[in-house]
Amino acid sequence: MDRTLRHATATATATASAIVPRRLPAVVRLAAALVIAAAGLLTIVVASPAQAAAVSQPLRTMVANLAVATEVRTGYDRDLFNHWIDADGDGCNTRYEVLIAEATTTPSVGSGCTLSGGRWTSYFDGATWTDPADLDIDHLVPLAEAWDSGARTWTSAQRQSFANDLGDARALAAVTDDVNQSKGDRDPAEWLPSVTGVHCRYVTEWTAVKTRWGLTVDTTEKSRLTSLAAGCTNSTVTVDVVIGAGPTATATRTATASPTGGSGTCTGTNGTDVTIPDAGSPVTSTITISGCARTAASSSSTVYVNVVHPFRGDVSVYLYAPDNTYYVLKAASTTDSAANVNTTYTANLSGETANGAWRLSVKDNASGDTGYLNTWTLTV
Repeated sequence: MDRTLRHATATATATASAIVPRRLPAVVRLAAALVIAAAGLLTIVVASPAQAAAVSQPLRTMVANLAVATEVRTGYDRDLFNHWIDADGDGCNTRYEVLIAEATTTPSVGSGCTLSGGRWTSYFDGATWTDPADLDIDHLVPLAEAWDSGARTWTSAQRQSFANDLGDARALAAVTDDVNQSKGDRDPAEWLPSVTGVHCRYVTEWTAVKTRWGLTVDTTEKSRLTSLAAGCTNSTVTVDVVIGAGPTATATRTATASPTGGSGTCTGTNGTDVTIPDAGSPVTSTITISGCARTAASSSSTVYVNVVHPFRGDVSVYLYAPDNTYYVLKAASTTDSAANVNTTYTANLSGETANGAWRLSVKDNASGDTGYLNTWTLTV
């Protein structure tokens, strides 16, 4: 049947919040739902979604899930990645935070964050140092490599966060300065540490960082990572994703809300992550409402949507009613360069039957980055 377009009246009541990385355990997304059934209503309540989703996969699976794309160096400038910064204002910038965290003998910290009495071991070559000047802080995935594989589409704030990532200890490493310089911007197909016993660690950390930041790999890099991972213990790797796809690539998941009476609030939440392909086809997530024998509310129907995506403007969001009528909650916009969708929309759903399968459709309308639908809640 022909679908009738009805523009929903949308009001934003929440905004995207920034991620401030620290070299501390990152926040893990709360996925558990609390179900409350009382007085003729059922509501699924979830905590406010965090901006990172935890991914836990065997190493070889995580390598296999890395997206392949051609690298693009055009426009790269190291200065586009602002570093080193003093994120917590304690007088020690990111370089020194890493040195303090990775010291095998803890240094004394003096005025201006001068370090003395410390000892460090560079895992790339096994060398031990007592002078911080002999060490560089290596971006495990080099800045130029990050640019080539996705960071060129990021905001300045996102590139700064990547360059100073203290939220995952695998992202930055204190290593011998000339070894770091010999590595340059090369990937594992072109360079590996001289200590062969740490190759599995290096491959695991490279894969974790690329997954954390939603970065792609080229075909040669993917082949080399796959070959190296085949010789490693297939241990589970856990990563908090900042940018990019969540832990599943499944297009649709279904949640069900079943009120005990026909007049109560009818609310359902689907918190299953759904990958949104780069400039690809729309993906959907479904909430099935049952036991709500009435029409949907005309003025109080709401749709809370959380999408993790580098450019919010790329994303369009539609709500499909059970009869396939659709409502535009959010259109794509070339002028909106902020990150993420974290918004509650109001929609006039009068005339729609509350019971049935409601679908949220999300599409990335521009190329250059990927994201995922984190969670959504429908109240009809």
